[in-house]
Amino acid sequence: MSRGAVSALPARVLLLALVLASPVLAQPKPRAPALAPDAGTRPEPPRFAWPKLQVLEHVESNDIVEAGGVPVALRAVHVKESARELVQRFADAFRAGGLYVPPGKEQPQLANNAAMLTALDPRRRITYTVILMAQPDGTTTLYLGEANHALARAPGTENDFAPMPLGAQGALRVNAEGSRTLSFQVPLSGAQVQAFYDDALLKAGWKRGDEAGVYTRPGAELRLTHQAGDGGRRAVVLLHQSRAR
Repeated sequence: MSRGAVSALPARVLLLALVLASPVLAQPKPRAPALAPDAGTRPEPPRFAWPKLQVLEHVESNDIVEAGGVPVALRAVHVKESARELVQRFADAFRAGGLYVPPGKEQPQLANNAAMLTALDPRRRITYTVILMAQPDGTTTLYLGEANHALARAPGTENDFAPMPLGAQGALRVNAEGSRTLSFQVPLSGAQVQAFYDDALLKAGWKRGDEAGVYTRPGAELRLTHQAGDGGRRAVVLLHQSRAR
């Protein structure tokens, strides 16, 4: 199987899944067993370690990005085991590692034949998420993520690479090496979104590229995409990428 085939799910899809998985932090935290009066201080349990698998290929190496102010460690691997057996294996590993695993009905759901499982380390406030994509040959592509909510910081607009229209809601910022993404929903039509950015970006020194929705300036490229969102809003995604001069 080629690298391109197994990496069909973009990393930002995993990021979105991790953000959607964050409500697990609001679930009741499991209580540690009561200690006997003379038991002393309970030692800190070791940090969770992913189970060992039969790795066929490292699709994407470890990468640290920031999503909504939360640092996230990402990696993707192609493994020999089937998705069916891995779902239970990861669930068992999470529980054996002392993590809180929400019931199935509270687990975020993915489409495109992808399964997802998330768990929480309540002491360290780290969520662990695995996305499993079954391959036609019986192998599995895994996307593994660790979101450290203990290190989260409130994202602000002062460092945004582009403005947002008035009324924008649900802004999500993802920062990675060489690229930054800004997504949100706004009560505007597609034509209004396009007109807003044509005006704002040109005033900021950007030039229209050869493709629709692409803007350039020395050392950088910006891509604008938008589509119908919820409640009559427009879902907007801006991708800023560094380019060699």
